[in-house]
Amino acid sequence: MNRGENTALLAAFNDGLAELKASGEYDQILDSYLADPTASTPGNFFDLLVKSMPALMTGLWHTLLVTAISFAIAMALGLVFGFMKISGNIVLRGIATTFVNIFRGTPLLLWAFMFYFGLPQLTGWEISVWTAGVLTLSLNAGAYVAEIVRGGIQSVDPGQLEASRSLGLGYGKSMQKVVIPQAFKMMTPSLINQLIISLKDSSLLLAIGFTELLYQGQQIYAANFRVTETLLIVGIIYFIAIMALTKLANYADRRFNK
Repeated sequence: MNRGENTALLAAFNDGLAELKASGEYDQILDSYLADPTASTPGNFFDLLVKSMPALMTGLWHTLLVTAISFAIAMALGLVFGFMKISGNIVLRGIATTFVNIFRGTPLLLWAFMFYFGLPQLTGWEISVWTAGVLTLSLNAGAYVAEIVRGGIQSVDPGQLEASRSLGLGYGKSMQKVVIPQAFKMMTPSLINQLIISLKDSSLLLAIGFTELLYQGQQIYAANFRVTETLLIVGIIYFIAIMALTKLANYADRRFNK
C-alpha cells in the first residue's frame, strides 16, 4: 500500500496479523517456510551420509541407466559412421566426416541445451529431459566411437585382408572373419575408456534438470548448506561406480579377447 492511502485496508491487515500472532499461527507459518536450515541438518558426516543415500542412489541409478542406453546407441552409430569413413565412396566418407567433426568439435553442454530448449522451440514438439540426455550423450560418444572404429580397422595390417582375399574369401567375409576380430581387440581399451568418459559426461546433464547423481547432490547441499561434505560423498560414489565399471569391462575384455 502507498503511504497514507488505503488506511482501512491497512487497519484490517494489522488486525489480522495481530490475531495470527496471538493465536500462535504466525509462528507456525514461519516454522513451515522459514525454519532454520540447521535445525533439520544431520549432526555429523555419517548422519548426512545415511540421510542422503536414498536420493544419491536414485541419482546413481539414473546416471548408470542413461550411460548404458546412450553408449549402446553410440556403439551402433560409431560402427556405421566408422565403416563409412573407410568407404571408397566419397559421399559416405563426407557424411561420416561431417558427423564426426560436428559432434566432436562442439561442446556437449551446447547440444544438451539445443535438444532440450532449442529443438522444441524450432519444431513445437516437447522433448523430455531423458530424451534430450540420451541424444546428447549418444551423438557425442558416437562421434568418438566412429574414430575408434576407423582407427582400429585401419591399424590391421592390409596384408591380412589381401591374404584372405587370395584364399577366395569375398570382401565382406574377409572383413567379418579376419579384419574385424583383430581390429576389435585393438579397439577394446579405447571403447572402455569412452564408456567411462560417457559416464562422467552425464554429470553435465544436471544443467537441463536431469536427475543424475551430481544433480541429486546439488539438491541436498542446497537444503543443508553442507557443500564440501555432500560433494565428497558424491565424488566417492562416482569413484566406486567408475572403478567397478572399469573392472567389469576389463574382465569382459579378457574373457572375450583371449
